[in-house]
Amino acid sequence: MNQQTTRTAVPIDGVCGLVPDRVYRLGREIFLDRNVSWCPPGVQATQPVNCYLIKGRAGSVLVDTGVRLHEAEIVAQLDMLLDPGEPLAIVLTRTEMECCLNVPAIEARFNVESVWYTGGITVPRSSAEPRRIMVNPGTALDVEVLDGLTLGFVSPLMRLLPTLWIFDHESGALLTSDAFTHGSYSGLLADGLTAEAGLRKFQWFAEADTRGIARDVEDIVRRREVKAIGPGYGVPFVGRGKCLDAALELAAAIRKAGIQ
Repeated sequence: MNQQTTRTAVPIDGVCGLVPDRVYRLGREIFLDRNVSWCPPGVQATQPVNCYLIKGRAGSVLVDTGVRLHEAEIVAQLDMLLDPGEPLAIVLTRTEMECCLNVPAIEARFNVESVWYTGGITVPRSSAEPRRIMVNPGTALDVEVLDGLTLGFVSPLMRLLPTLWIFDHESGALLTSDAFTHGSYSGLLADGLTAEAGLRKFQWFAEADTRGIARDVEDIVRRREVKAIGPGYGVPFVGRGKCLDAALELAAAIRKAGIQ
């Protein structure tokens, strides 16, 4: 196994290398308590809110833009990672606030060529080219987002609104929006409840047959060379074994939450 894919991401001036020299985790932590909609009952802790920069040879792709609270930090982090005038595309995994609110500030500072999104909700004000894309639920589509930089747009069954998970074939990083968030809860909750805590947003699972959703989560990870999983909020999973374990744990929690 490649040593680069198993070592822990180390912060450098607020930037974490999820996959060295290719995928960087941006953002910072929030205080997690009952005022945060996805916080499990009884938890008080800190949790990272993440967006991710994928560095290509002729430009870069920013997957989500972070919460408005972190606008200044994210712009400063991008300044560290982008060359002057470097082409930048933005891909939104969802058009929810923690994903899209920093589009205007980033566009004001950097050479944003396009903003990609799915669903029927428009993105915040942007003069960059809007690229609305539809991927059928349970399927995936390879998209050349910038010249020479092709990403897998995965449409998971685990969703509230239309959602994209982004897979970088070159690095093996799978960026999972509001899923796989349970890494933050390790050590805070009783054994066996960690993955269930990551389903706080998905309370509709209790009224559904979730077996197909769970199987889709497993299949997405099993069918790809996933070496790192980067959630929109929460601690990432790094290493192929850890990624598969996280998928199996999450799938088991989804099955348990649904109607049997």
